[in-house]
Amino acid sequence: MATREDEYKRLRAYLNKAIRGANTDAILKSVASGPAHLINNVEAVNDSLYVVSAQEMFLDQRLGDKGVIRPPNVGLSDEAFREIGIEVTTRKQVRDLIHQLLRVLYGEVFTRATSDATEVENYFLEDGDNLLISFDGGEPLDIIFSTSQFQNISSATAQEVADAITKKIRELGQTGSAFVKEQGNDFKVSLISSTDGPSSSVRVLGGKAQNVLKFEEIRPTSGDFSTQWTITQEPDGSIRFTWTGGANPSIGKVKPGDYVNIYGTAFDTLNRGTFIITEVISSTVNNSYFEIQNPNGLEEIVTQGTGEAVLFFNPKLRTLISDKRYAAAFQTSPRTLEVFMPATTRIVRRSRKGAAHIYESGPSLEGQEGPYIYDETVGYTISNESASTTEILDTDSDDIVFVDDASEFPDEAGSVIIGLGTSHQEGPVPYIAKPSSNTIRIDPSYKFKNRHPIGTDIALVAEKNPPNVSLDGNDYPFYLTDSVAGRLYAEDLIKEVVATGIIVIIYILYPSDEGLGNWGNESTSEKFYVWGTEEDLIG
Repeated sequence: MATREDEYKRLRAYLNKAIRGANTDAILKSVASGPAHLINNVEAVNDSLYVVSAQEMFLDQRLGDKGVIRPPNVGLSDEAFREIGIEVTTRKQVRDLIHQLLRVLYGEVFTRATSDATEVENYFLEDGDNLLISFDGGEPLDIIFSTSQFQNISSATAQEVADAITKKIRELGQTGSAFVKEQGNDFKVSLISSTDGPSSSVRVLGGKAQNVLKFEEIRPTSGDFSTQWTITQEPDGSIRFTWTGGANPSIGKVKPGDYVNIYGTAFDTLNRGTFIITEVISSTVNNSYFEIQNPNGLEEIVTQGTGEAVLFFNPKLRTLISDKRYAAAFQTSPRTLEVFMPATTRIVRRSRKGAAHIYESGPSLEGQEGPYIYDETVGYTISNESASTTEILDTDSDDIVFVDDASEFPDEAGSVIIGLGTSHQEGPVPYIAKPSSNTIRIDPSYKFKNRHPIGTDIALVAEKNPPNVSLDGNDYPFYLTDSVAGRLYAEDLIKEVVATGIIVIIYILYPSDEGLGNWGNESTSEKFYVWGTEEDLIG
């Protein structure tokens, strides 16, 4: 964006250097203000002419010219709508186009294969630890971690690990990446393919870091610090690990094709590493064994020393359909496409209409502004002034209410809302005076209807009329987007872009009862509460 200072410098460059002084500078800056506005207006008009730069109604016009219409009830952001428009107007392969549209509407985690670490941060890694990953059936990528990649490698965060994995993949010139997934208050690493659709896959194939991150899936064997292995070299060149003492490792749970991570320091360095298991025999002590191929393996007798010195993993292939809900198109015959999509699309951001956050009762603090829900049918507006009760209020309370600090309340008649935003909200409640900075006198004729605990917020009513909501977005309005409408739009869009003669069968994937009350299992069913006044519930 051009500024007056930029245009001043431009004019100054064309003027003789001998012409200078305060008056000259004043004239140049005055003249420069006009061109700056003109340049910005020209740039804005120019941006509105192209899909890649147009915004709001201008973007609707540009894509409308190409037959792509923004749905009025979905709330697509300019960014998402622009991407959809570009995909629709440039892609030629129908199935590829459908996958691109699904990715925009549902997000990458629903359209690409992922694999989650089962352990959460912080991770105890060591310099030189590695992780073997294969994306989309390609050759394994050896991701090596170094101390310089972390603030403290022995207590690595999920974000640091994900960044290190992604950076190494890029250095290798390969695709795929890692990101951080929230698990309640914890964070863990997740791997994701860069390919949309059923052909995407992720498989972890070993490495010492796998002992720490534990991507799917570890075999539930039972070896511990006391488990003893006798390592021998067989005539066919295999290395055999025979259980000869200590705790039973339960290797009957291991299958050929699994891999074993042997990184215990009790083992000779030549016997350490990740190895594919070629044979397993589960029996009694001295008869149970597994075999691997390790040309450098040495014969020795070793007691593990730790429970994780020897771990067994199933190199599970994670594909898009490994999850219960996914968005993808499958070509089941030359003229038929079967499209699977979740019942609801992801929330699509709008300008100044981002995620909503729930704070403690009462007006928002500085830095917590919005988004708000305005009720234009209610005859009052809440102010910024508030106080908290220092006593319990109930139907037997008198007209003097003790609070922590009411110094900002005017010492004159007004109204307050008690318990704003809670299940016991009450008001407007009339008050007639402020005897002190710690007391508010309620109109004696008013009787409390609800019970309010200590610490309940008391908010001052600023005006006895509905709020006048600004239409330019400055009031941080809270928007509810119909997520089902997003899915219906996705269905219509897919049917529209598919060529004539191709049959499209759409399947909607609904979530299980987990998250919908889990009504089939009493021990884990969720509880639901509806907040409202007594009048609301009766009415």
